[in-house]
Amino acid sequence: MSAVDVGNMTDDFWIQTFHSPLLDGVNTIIACLTVLGNGMVITVMLLRRRVFSSFTNRLILHQSIVDCVAGVVFFLWRVVFQNVYKNVSFESNIYDQFICRFISVDYFLWCLDVTSTYNLVMISLERFMATCHPVKHRNTWTPAKQKFAVGTAWAIGFIYGLHFIFMFEARQGRCRFIEVEIDLQIVQALAVITIEYLVPITILIYTYSRIFIVIKKSANPLNGPRNAMNKVKRNVLVTTMLIAVMFVVCWTPTEVFYVNAYISRIWEGWLYATITGLLACNMFVNPVIYCFKYEHFRSELRNLVTRRCRRKRVGAVEAIPRPAAARRMNPNLSVHSL
Repeated sequence: MSAVDVGNMTDDFWIQTFHSPLLDGVNTIIACLTVLGNGMVITVMLLRRRVFSSFTNRLILHQSIVDCVAGVVFFLWRVVFQNVYKNVSFESNIYDQFICRFISVDYFLWCLDVTSTYNLVMISLERFMATCHPVKHRNTWTPAKQKFAVGTAWAIGFIYGLHFIFMFEARQGRCRFIEVEIDLQIVQALAVITIEYLVPITILIYTYSRIFIVIKKSANPLNGPRNAMNKVKRNVLVTTMLIAVMFVVCWTPTEVFYVNAYISRIWEGWLYATITGLLACNMFVNPVIYCFKYEHFRSELRNLVTRRCRRKRVGAVEAIPRPAAARRMNPNLSVHSL
């Protein structure tokens, strides 16, 4: 079914999703790129944890962990579970309620998406403090604050996801919409858009605008070199700004779809499947940005790869038997002369 009229969400309305083999293939590719890309970032930062020990880098590591987990959940929800018949009985037991309230509505996927969003917000706030209030940043942004920032991102993500639990229920053998007053529907719609989009984008625009102004002032020769931002900090800033831009690119169509569905009362199943795939693209694009734009990460990745290749070459030489190795060094020698 390509569209559902949700203008009158009565007992005849239940969850129906768009599904096709082509979509399964695309979603599988997206999930693999997400897990592999973020897995690479996690590996590099953990192996080189001493050089990635700054507050920003630890938040970037946490971002990759969240996105990697989200990639696995995306594959399970959008590929594996789509090919498994989620049977709901007429008994409406605990299992049926779990299917309708958590599985069919992509509960965990949306929780992780919003957690990832607010981790980006934490990165922008940290960069704002480091750039605009460097002294206060050094004195206040402690490891305890880092744990608080990470915990806050997770808390917001899963508190946001609670509204999905109260949207559908198992009834008469199907996952059916729970009828609520129109005023409550409006409040819910506004809360969803505000939490997942308006608040993050407002903070991102404000923080990076202020940062841009500070950078522009510091680049003024009249202020002298003491106020100029060093190259490393600029590179980190550009990297995080690109990640924020990709958030806007990937999330804006989602909000347009949501508002249009609410106004027109039409739910396009194929369009919902498309935007959830677009949100998943936001999860694997960050490692690409790190590889092409984050010079510090790129250099450490290159060092790890070259060191690994060098060890393999040394191991291959040591594995050669001594007579064979000697003949390679001096072809004129025979085995007996050794």
